[in-house]
Amino acid sequence: MKKKFLSLETYRAFAALMIAAIHFDLNSPLVNHQLASGHFVQFFFTLSGFVIYFNYKDKIKNFENIKFFIKKRFFRLYPLHIFFLILFLLIEIIKFLAINYYNVDVNSEIFVKNDYLSFFANIFLLHTFLVDYTFNTPSWSISAEFYTYVLFAFLIIFNSRYKISFLVIVIIYFFRINDEVSFGASHSAYRSFLDCIYGFYWGVIFCKLYISLEKNKYYLKYKDAISLILIFFTFFSIINFSKNQLFLLPVVFGCLIFFSCDLDKQSILGKFICNKFFVYLGSISYSIYMSHLFVFWIINNLLKYIFNLKTFIDDDGFSKLDLNIFQSSLLVLFCYFATIIFSHFSYKYIEKKYNKF
Repeated sequence: MKKKFLSLETYRAFAALMIAAIHFDLNSPLVNHQLASGHFVQFFFTLSGFVIYFNYKDKIKNFENIKFFIKKRFFRLYPLHIFFLILFLLIEIIKFLAINYYNVDVNSEIFVKNDYLSFFANIFLLHTFLVDYTFNTPSWSISAEFYTYVLFAFLIIFNSRYKISFLVIVIIYFFRINDEVSFGASHSAYRSFLDCIYGFYWGVIFCKLYISLEKNKYYLKYKDAISLILIFFTFFSIINFSKNQLFLLPVVFGCLIFFSCDLDKQSILGKFICNKFFVYLGSISYSIYMSHLFVFWIINNLLKYIFNLKTFIDDDGFSKLDLNIFQSSLLVLFCYFATIIFSHFSYKYIEKKYNKF
């Protein structure tokens, strides 16, 4: 039976909300802060490696097991992805009609980046290999993660204690270290796939370490205290690491996951991190991650074109709502609220439905 690490659900929720903050393009300190960072996508990859290895380390032994694993991961990711792909295709059509029939200005060219090629790349989960973000921007990581699962399923058959995992990490590190594109630059074609594998296998390594030491008396005694320190160090790393230091982020993430994956539920830290609301947000975090951009687009454009709120043109030539900081902050809170509500229903009626496969 799979084990659910409650603290990791909360971390997953926080990461999804911080990624949403990047795309809630408003003049508010609630989203304009240094923790609103795309580096949390790398946290997802590392977390995924940890959890996937823990739950499947003894279940993939032959080709039939590989097919079952890939099928299960496909139905975990694809239904929600295709749902939002269709919604974003409809958005392109709406923008096309608005320009050609109602003379409405929009912020992006129609069917340029979101063209036929990118649509079919999204259909076949190949859009991590595109240079540009397309359709539902955050979904590039779903493409990278799916093919990382496929690689993992084949490599785990030949698994040794640490050798394969370290070999994969070393190969990718030396391949990427002298690249002109920094680690984690998600809109840079094949590099995003390599960076996903790199983070994923650090998660695998820290899971193997956890399995070896989870009952060690020193680990059990100090894990909560070390977890608290690592939470702050993780924030520091996300804010301050740059260039080649970014290759250390999955190691930092792995350390945090290793020490805090199974917190004492009766400790102060454990009670706070593992409370039911945070854990539930973690359960719907994939929906939050996939839906927030769509929710923001809907709210933003309703306010612009239906409620006729005042707008201005920024330095990049984009039309934005002309709101003060207080108004923007209220709108951010509403966007988060609407995203969580929307995600509750997409989780219930899409994610859970297809998780049965």
